Amino acid sequence: MDSQKRLFQSVYVAIFFAQGALIPYMTLYFSQTKFGLTPSQVGIIVAILPILSIGVQPLWGMLTDRTGRVRAWLILAMLSAALISLTFLVATSYIWIVILMVIWSVFQCAHIPLVDMMTLDYTTRSKVDYGAIRLYGSAGFAIAVFAMGRISDSTWGLASTFVLSAVLLILGSVFVRMIPEKSSIRDVTLAPLSWTAVWNKHFVFFLCGGMLVFGPIYANNYYFGLYVTNSGGSTTLVGTLFLVAVLFEIPFMKVASQLMERYGSVNVLVGAAIISAVRNGVLALEPPIWVVWLLAIAQGLVVGLLIPVALQFVRTLVDRQVSSTAIGVYMALTSGLATAGFNMLSGKIIELDDILGVFWMYTIVTAIGALIWIGMSRRTLKG
Repeated sequence: MDSQKRLFQSVYVAIFFAQGALIPYMTLYFSQTKFGLTPSQVGIIVAILPILSIGVQPLWGMLTDRTGRVRAWLILAMLSAALISLTFLVATSYIWIVILMVIWSVFQCAHIPLVDMMTLDYTTRSKVDYGAIRLYGSAGFAIAVFAMGRISDSTWGLASTFVLSAVLLILGSVFVRMIPEKSSIRDVTLAPLSWTAVWNKHFVFFLCGGMLVFGPIYANNYYFGLYVTNSGGSTTLVGTLFLVAVLFEIPFMKVASQLMERYGSVNVLVGAAIISAVRNGVLALEPPIWVVWLLAIAQGLVVGLLIPVALQFVRTLVDRQVSSTAIGVYMALTSGLATAGFNMLSGKIIELDDILGVFWMYTIVTAIGALIWIGMSRRTLKG
């Protein structure tokens, strides 16, 4: 059991290291003068991954629900994304970048939902805390963002993000291959999929709030670097602030299950959402740098609680036979549709106003999402 747990932890390190080495710096990379792209074009490019996630992630979920072969699909997705990401190094025109982003995104968006499906099955059978494994992903992301902040300031430049991401995905696929097949095969249901089993009213309420809460959180990963550099900071500072945020995710992921058992899933979700809204509002006020450091800690608290609690909460809202599909739908609408919308909207706001307007927008919509979750909690109590 301990060896399997270490393998799962290693996979999370690899997958999130690959994301941390690339996604926070993607906006900065495509904003370089050599590409000659407008902020709106950059916003569209970074929105492609979450846009495609809307339709593709549920398909990955249904595929695994029908075949039960999560491990094989995850290996295919990781290797494909790694190889395709290297082609960005030779793409300079807007059209080719968009085409490559579409192809790459089909495989990239499968990594987190598939590894979460494998892990949740393993933790359920083995009575292991999911947060104790997922926190290794946060550690990998933190190390990657910090390292890339320093590397990108060197002669290697921002192009090195794609190389490092590809290397870690290839390494991670090796770890996935080492996980015994029986640990990743799920019960296969050949009966027709019942969408009513997925789209119940509690799940819909959760998704409505989740899109408004998670959308700004994921979009922040693309635009926080621009916020810092526009304020006079360096990419090294960007990486260091991300490092602080993600390092503080780890202890909160560790205690997420205990807080969920003590206060209830919805209360933890609402509390984290309120903190997220306050954090965005303070950033929009252009605070001094020492406050920005404190807000990085607050971001770690928010993400450290929201991700494990929300994922486990989704599984309680639907039947087990459609849990993979529900997870795919949840990720498609939060990390997909919502993130895409906020990425593109952020680019438009920057053109019309500035980066501070982006964080005012994040503040408002996150607060609305928290109110929807409060309403969901009250409906549940009345029911």
